[in-house]
Amino acid sequence: MPEKNVEDEDVKAAIERPDTGDGPGTDNLDDLPESDFVGSAEDDTGAGPQATATIPYDCPVANFIDRLSATGHVTHTSYMKTSVTLHHNAARLSHQGVLEVWKVRPASAHFDVDAAGAVAQYVKVNEYAWAVGNTVGNQKSISIEMANATLAPDWTVGQPTWKNAARLAGWLFAKVIGERPSRSNLFYHHHWSSTVCAGPFMDRIYDEVLAAAQVAYDSFKDVHTLRPETEPVPAERRR
Repeated sequence: MPEKNVEDEDVKAAIERPDTGDGPGTDNLDDLPESDFVGSAEDDTGAGPQATATIPYDCPVANFIDRLSATGHVTHTSYMKTSVTLHHNAARLSHQGVLEVWKVRPASAHFDVDAAGAVAQYVKVNEYAWAVGNTVGNQKSISIEMANATLAPDWTVGQPTWKNAARLAGWLFAKVIGERPSRSNLFYHHHWSSTVCAGPFMDRIYDEVLAAAQVAYDSFKDVHTLRPETEPVPAERRR
Protein backbone atom coordinates (compact mmCIF):
# COMPACT_ATOMS: atom_id res chain seq x y z
CA MET A 1 0.00 0.00 0.00
CA PRO A 2 1.54 3.35 -1.01
CA GLU A 3 2.64 5.59 1.85
CA LYS A 4 0.28 8.43 2.58
CA ASN A 5 1.74 11.78 1.48
CA VAL A 6 0.93 14.04 4.41
CA GLU A 7 2.31 17.18 2.82
CA ASP A 8 0.32 16.83 -0.41
CA GLU A 9 -2.86 16.52 1.65
CA ASP A 10 -1.92 19.53 3.77
CA VAL A 11 -1.08 21.67 0.74
CA LYS A 12 -4.45 20.81 -0.79
CA ALA A 13 -6.25 21.59 2.48
CA ALA A 14 -4.41 24.89 2.91
CA ILE A 15 -5.28 25.97 -0.63
CA GLU A 16 -8.93 25.02 -0.24
CA ARG A 17 -9.39 26.52 3.23
CA PRO A 18 -11.89 29.36 2.63
CA ASP A 19 -10.81 31.47 5.58
CA THR A 20 -7.26 32.69 6.07
CA GLY A 21 -7.62 32.96 9.83
CA ASP A 22 -5.49 29.94 10.65
CA GLY A 23 -2.90 30.57 8.00
CA PRO A 24 -1.06 33.43 6.36
CA GLY A 25 -3.99 35.85 6.15
CA THR A 26 -4.08 38.90 3.94
CA ASP A 27 -5.78 42.26 3.85
CA ASN A 28 -8.93 42.80 1.86
CA LEU A 29 -7.61 42.21 -1.66
CA ASP A 30 -9.26 45.38 -2.89
CA ASP A 31 -7.13 47.37 -0.46
CA LEU A 32 -3.80 45.67 -1.12
CA PRO A 33 -1.12 47.75 -2.83
CA GLU A 34 -0.23 46.14 -6.12
CA SER A 35 2.97 44.25 -6.67
CA ASP A 36 5.32 45.86 -9.17
CA PHE A 37 6.30 42.47 -10.58
CA VAL A 38 3.92 39.77 -11.70
CA GLY A 39 5.53 36.93 -13.59
CA SER A 40 5.07 33.19 -13.72
CA ALA A 41 5.45 31.25 -10.51
CA GLU A 42 6.64 28.33 -12.59
CA ASP A 43 9.79 30.21 -13.60
CA ASP A 44 12.53 28.94 -11.32
CA THR A 45 14.14 32.37 -11.06
CA GLY A 46 15.21 31.73 -7.49
CA ALA A 47 17.83 29.20 -8.57
CA GLY A 48 19.79 31.35 -11.04
CA PRO A 49 22.97 33.36 -10.52
CA GLN A 50 20.97 36.62 -10.40
CA ALA A 51 18.77 35.43 -7.53
CA THR A 52 17.95 38.08 -4.96
CA ALA A 53 20.20 37.63 -1.91
CA THR A 54 18.85 36.32 1.37
CA ILE A 55 19.74 37.85 4.74
CA PRO A 56 23.35 37.36 5.95
CA TYR A 57 22.23 35.01 8.74
CA ASP A 58 24.77 32.79 10.46
CA CYS A 59 22.82 29.66 9.46
CA PRO A 60 21.83 28.54 5.95
CA VAL A 61 18.78 30.28 4.46
CA ALA A 62 17.00 28.63 1.53
CA ASN A 63 16.25 31.20 -1.16
CA PHE A 64 12.64 31.42 -2.40
CA ILE A 65 12.57 35.20 -2.84
CA ASP A 66 12.37 35.40 -6.62
CA ARG A 67 10.03 32.43 -6.89
CA LEU A 68 7.62 34.06 -4.44
CA SER A 69 7.95 37.38 -6.25
CA ALA A 70 6.88 35.66 -9.45
CA THR A 71 3.49 34.94 -7.89
CA GLY A 72 2.79 38.67 -7.55
CA HIS A 73 1.79 38.12 -3.91
CA VAL A 74 4.19 40.70 -2.45
CA THR A 75 4.48 44.46 -2.70
CA HIS A 76 8.00 45.69 -3.48
CA THR A 77 7.94 48.77 -1.30
CA SER A 78 10.38 49.20 1.60
CA TYR A 79 9.29 50.20 5.11
CA MET A 80 11.04 50.71 8.42
CA LYS A 81 10.32 47.53 10.41
CA THR A 82 9.58 47.77 14.13
CA SER A 83 8.31 44.31 15.07
CA VAL A 84 8.36 40.59 14.28
CA THR A 85 5.18 38.51 13.90
CA LEU A 86 5.06 34.72 14.22
CA HIS A 87 2.54 32.56 12.33
CA HIS A 88 1.84 28.87 11.92
CA ASN A 89 1.35 27.21 8.53
CA ALA A 90 -1.92 25.57 9.61
CA ALA A 91 -0.32 22.58 7.92
CA ARG A 92 2.72 20.32 8.06
CA LEU A 93 4.54 21.92 5.15
CA SER A 94 8.04 21.95 3.74
CA HIS A 95 9.50 25.19 2.38
CA GLN A 96 8.42 24.14 -1.11
CA GLY A 97 4.97 23.25 0.20
CA VAL A 98 4.60 26.79 1.56
CA LEU A 99 5.44 28.17 -1.88
CA GLU A 100 2.92 25.83 -3.53
CA VAL A 101 0.18 27.24 -1.28
CA TRP A 102 1.21 30.84 -1.97
CA LYS A 103 1.23 30.25 -5.72
CA VAL A 104 -2.54 29.85 -5.40
CA ARG A 105 -3.55 31.83 -2.32
CA PRO A 106 -2.83 35.58 -2.31
CA ALA A 107 -0.52 35.52 0.70
CA SER A 108 3.15 35.66 1.64
CA ALA A 109 5.52 36.09 4.56
CA HIS A 110 9.17 36.98 4.88
CA PHE A 111 10.38 33.64 6.30
CA ASP A 112 9.37 30.06 7.03
CA VAL A 113 10.89 27.65 9.55
CA ASP A 114 10.21 24.00 8.76
CA ALA A 115 9.77 20.96 11.02
CA ALA A 116 13.53 20.44 11.29
CA GLY A 117 14.15 24.10 12.17
CA ALA A 118 15.60 25.05 8.77
CA VAL A 119 14.97 28.60 7.55
CA ALA A 120 13.78 29.83 4.14
CA GLN A 121 13.27 33.40 2.96
CA TYR A 122 10.45 34.43 0.59
CA VAL A 123 10.29 38.24 0.87
CA LYS A 124 13.03 40.83 1.41
CA VAL A 125 12.94 41.91 5.03
CA ASN A 126 11.95 45.53 4.49
CA GLU A 127 9.22 44.80 1.95
CA TYR A 128 5.46 44.51 2.39
CA ALA A 129 4.48 40.86 2.65
CA TRP A 130 0.79 39.95 2.42
CA ALA A 131 0.88 38.35 5.84
CA VAL A 132 -1.04 39.73 8.82
CA GLY A 133 -4.40 40.94 7.52
CA ASN A 134 -3.63 44.51 8.52
CA THR A 135 -1.99 47.19 6.37
CA VAL A 136 0.03 48.81 9.16
CA GLY A 137 1.12 45.38 10.38
CA ASN A 138 2.31 44.41 6.92
CA GLN A 139 4.21 47.68 6.66
CA LYS A 140 5.86 47.53 10.08
CA SER A 141 6.33 43.84 10.88
CA ILE A 142 8.57 41.03 9.62
CA SER A 143 6.57 37.80 9.42
CA ILE A 144 7.94 34.34 10.22
CA GLU A 145 5.85 31.26 9.39
CA MET A 146 6.31 27.99 11.29
CA ALA A 147 5.43 24.44 10.22
CA ASN A 148 2.97 22.62 12.42
CA ALA A 149 3.70 19.29 14.07
CA THR A 150 -0.02 18.52 14.51
CA LEU A 151 -3.23 19.97 13.15
CA ALA A 152 -6.44 21.24 14.77
CA PRO A 153 -7.45 21.85 17.43
CA ASP A 154 -4.10 22.54 19.10
CA TRP A 155 -1.92 23.29 16.06
CA THR A 156 1.26 22.29 17.90
CA VAL A 157 4.64 23.45 16.64
CA GLY A 158 7.74 21.33 17.27
CA GLN A 159 10.51 22.60 19.51
CA PRO A 160 13.13 22.72 16.69
CA THR A 161 10.70 24.90 14.72
CA TRP A 162 9.67 27.44 17.33
CA LYS A 163 13.13 27.67 18.90
CA ASN A 164 14.73 28.41 15.52
CA ALA A 165 11.95 30.87 14.70
CA ALA A 166 12.67 32.64 18.00
CA ARG A 167 16.40 32.66 17.23
CA LEU A 168 15.73 34.14 13.78
CA ALA A 169 13.50 36.76 15.41
CA GLY A 170 16.35 37.64 17.79
CA TRP A 171 18.69 38.11 14.83
CA LEU A 172 16.14 40.32 13.06
CA PHE A 173 15.71 42.47 16.16
CA ALA A 174 19.48 42.85 16.48
CA LYS A 175 20.38 43.36 12.83
CA VAL A 176 17.30 44.92 11.21
CA ILE A 177 15.04 46.47 13.85
CA GLY A 178 17.61 47.57 16.42
CA GLU A 179 15.50 46.95 19.53
CA ARG A 180 15.38 44.12 22.07
CA PRO A 181 12.38 41.81 21.65
CA SER A 182 9.60 42.40 24.17
CA ARG A 183 5.85 42.00 24.55
CA SER A 184 5.45 45.29 22.71
CA ASN A 185 7.22 44.19 19.51
CA LEU A 186 7.18 40.36 19.28
CA PHE A 187 3.69 39.38 18.20
CA TYR A 188 1.58 36.50 16.99
CA HIS A 189 -0.65 36.93 13.95
CA HIS A 190 -3.76 37.42 16.12
CA HIS A 191 -2.27 40.68 17.41
CA TRP A 192 -3.07 42.24 14.03
CA SER A 193 -6.32 40.59 12.92
CA SER A 194 -9.11 38.26 13.96
CA THR A 195 -7.50 34.82 13.83
CA VAL A 196 -6.28 32.09 16.18
CA CYS A 197 -2.89 32.04 14.43
CA ALA A 198 -0.26 31.15 15.68
CA GLY A 199 -2.50 28.68 17.51
CA PRO A 200 -3.39 27.66 21.09
CA PHE A 201 -0.12 25.80 21.64
CA MET A 202 1.99 28.82 20.72
CA ASP A 203 -0.19 31.03 22.93
CA ARG A 204 0.64 28.80 25.89
CA ILE A 205 4.40 29.02 25.36
CA TYR A 206 4.66 32.71 24.45
CA ASP A 207 6.86 33.47 27.46
CA GLU A 208 9.32 30.75 26.41
CA VAL A 209 9.36 32.04 22.84
CA LEU A 210 10.01 35.60 23.98
CA ALA A 211 12.79 34.47 26.33
CA ALA A 212 14.45 32.50 23.51
CA ALA A 213 14.25 35.52 21.19
CA GLN A 214 15.80 37.72 23.88
CA VAL A 215 18.67 35.27 24.43
CA ALA A 216 19.32 35.26 20.70
CA TYR A 217 19.17 39.05 20.51
CA ASP A 218 21.65 39.36 23.38
CA SER A 219 24.05 37.00 21.59
CA PHE A 220 23.92 39.11 18.40
CA LYS A 221 23.73 42.63 19.84
CA ASP A 222 27.48 43.16 20.30
CA VAL A 223 27.96 43.27 16.54
CA HIS A 224 27.13 46.73 15.13
CA THR A 225 23.49 46.76 14.04
CA LEU A 226 23.22 47.14 10.29
CA ARG A 227 20.39 46.54 7.90
CA PRO A 228 21.31 43.92 5.30
CA GLU A 229 23.06 45.57 2.35
CA THR A 230 20.45 44.13 0.00
CA GLU A 231 17.67 45.81 1.98
CA PRO A 232 18.25 49.60 1.86
CA VAL A 233 15.51 51.73 3.41
CA PRO A 234 14.83 54.89 1.41
CA ALA A 235 15.69 58.07 3.29
CA GLU A 236 12.09 59.28 3.17
CA ARG A 237 10.98 56.11 5.00
CA ARG A 238 13.37 56.80 7.91
CA ARG A 239 11.57 60.01 8.94
